[in-house]
Amino acid sequence: MSLALPSHSKIQISPTGLDVLAPLTFEEWSQVANSLGHAARGIAFVIGDWLVYGDANFRKGPAASRVATDAYDAAIQATGLDRTTLHNYAYVARRVARNRRSEALAWEHHKVVAKLPVVEQRRWLALAAPKKNQRAISTMRLRKSIIAGRVLTPDEMVTDPAHRGRNNHIPHINRLCAWWSDMKDNKWPQRATVEQVETLLRDFKWVMRIQDELNLLVEVKRRRKP
Repeated sequence: MSLALPSHSKIQISPTGLDVLAPLTFEEWSQVANSLGHAARGIAFVIGDWLVYGDANFRKGPAASRVATDAYDAAIQATGLDRTTLHNYAYVARRVARNRRSEALAWEHHKVVAKLPVVEQRRWLALAAPKKNQRAISTMRLRKSIIAGRVLTPDEMVTDPAHRGRNNHIPHINRLCAWWSDMKDNKWPQRATVEQVETLLRDFKWVMRIQDELNLLVEVKRRRKP
């Protein structure tokens, strides 16, 4: 379905809002809502695809995982959007191909699955899509379901009071996994020098130390069992 802003003789759209030039019937108002919904859901992908195209076709120098700084500078001037938003749009557009995107879901749903392998993206987007007499599951429910490995029920979405205030490690692990997936997608392991790999290993010593301490903790607790 093509992306277009609503067009009607009774309304006028500008960068600062919508003006109703003449009274709308309920049917006319509803038609405008449908067009607005399609435009809102699609614009992030449109901008993301535009950025990725610019990176692939116009950027000078060796290939990289991110759209070039000069392209983002031009985009910021043209769109008025901040750099973080543009990075997110390009990241999701690059990670979630056109043939895996669903018009029935919001861009935010696709952002949630962007870090996953292709097969898992398809699976979770299908699970999140609206079913007969049911709405699409929320992005929060989708995110927590991915962590759990299955679709959580609405009751399971209620936070256990005993867990409130506890720092959750899962988002940090997910970001780390997404980062490494990007590194592999862009062939960093093949291009990296021995020195670069050794530097990365030194940075990861804290992660390995945490794992060692957890393994030691398990052994200690097992010994204390009666």
